[in-house]
Amino acid sequence: MMPKLSLISGTLAVLLAALLGNAPGVPEWKYDLPNIVEEEKGETIQFTGGDGTTTLTGRLYHPAGRKQQTPVIVLAHGLGLSQDCSLDIFVNAFNDAGFATFTFDYTTFGASEGFPRHVINPSGQIADLHAAIDVIEKTDSLQVDTSKIGLWGTSYGGGHVLVAAASQNPSIRAVVSQVPALGSGAESVLATLMRTPHMTTVALAKTLLASMKWALLGIVGKTWYVPLHGLLGSAAMMQNEGDNEGYAALLPPGGGKYGHRNAASVGSVFRVLVHRPINSVASVVAPSLLIAAEHDTLCPVEQVVKAAEIIEGAELLVLPGLGHFDVYSGDALKEILSSTTKFLKKHLK
Repeated sequence: MMPKLSLISGTLAVLLAALLGNAPGVPEWKYDLPNIVEEEKGETIQFTGGDGTTTLTGRLYHPAGRKQQTPVIVLAHGLGLSQDCSLDIFVNAFNDAGFATFTFDYTTFGASEGFPRHVINPSGQIADLHAAIDVIEKTDSLQVDTSKIGLWGTSYGGGHVLVAAASQNPSIRAVVSQVPALGSGAESVLATLMRTPHMTTVALAKTLLASMKWALLGIVGKTWYVPLHGLLGSAAMMQNEGDNEGYAALLPPGGGKYGHRNAASVGSVFRVLVHRPINSVASVVAPSLLIAAEHDTLCPVEQVVKAAEIIEGAELLVLPGLGHFDVYSGDALKEILSSTTKFLKKHLK
């Protein structure tokens, strides 16, 4: 009996090793924080993140020709993105409208510290956003009007700014939440499973394999990564139709100054699955503009409409016929920039 058990267990071990050897994803990569690249426009600001220890890097941009302290807009980017990933369009538009702007990288991303890299911790990122607001409020040398802070967030950052505003900090005078992720990742997976059951089942099986490898590597203090974006049926966190191309279009060539990679730690997946910003929106009292895309499969319009109904006095802009990543270009972008700057001027000027 014992030899048979040994044979079976040995066979299972070999099969498991073979499966995990083919688990989708990539291992940790060697990473040294690069030298901060100073630019002609903007000022680098380093500050302590929400965990109280990690040094984060942000950039402050003032409007041209300013003669007095101006209101400031803090920008929070989407899932896995750093501040050099297509935020310049919004920074320039807000500067042209007379606002200072502040962008920053979350812990483990871009020019900010933190290792292992590319760990998405929603509550930690919201704490980083609070830390960014705090440094603006308490640093007189920044020459901004600290009593008039606006929050702008897109996609995953769109959920973050609403959760941050729920703190009812009186300095937060306006919030713009663009195609925000408001439901949990689990809800998103279920919706994808309903639309494309076969390929999503394949994707879940691949993610399970990656999770098993991540768990085993964790025993020896290592981690494992799955793609942030990819094709349907992959282990990528975002894989609805249009996600792969739309996300890639936001990235700087070659990963940009700080080496962006298409990877998130597998542990990020579990945190994203349970994070649900819509649970916090009832506490938002600052004037809020919510922007939704009618055919958004990542951040469904129904959840944005519901949030707008919950937040007292919230304004809602629904863009017909568009998907999640369509808001970053073309006529949709022009409409968003016009509506957003008009809203910010109304509440911050």
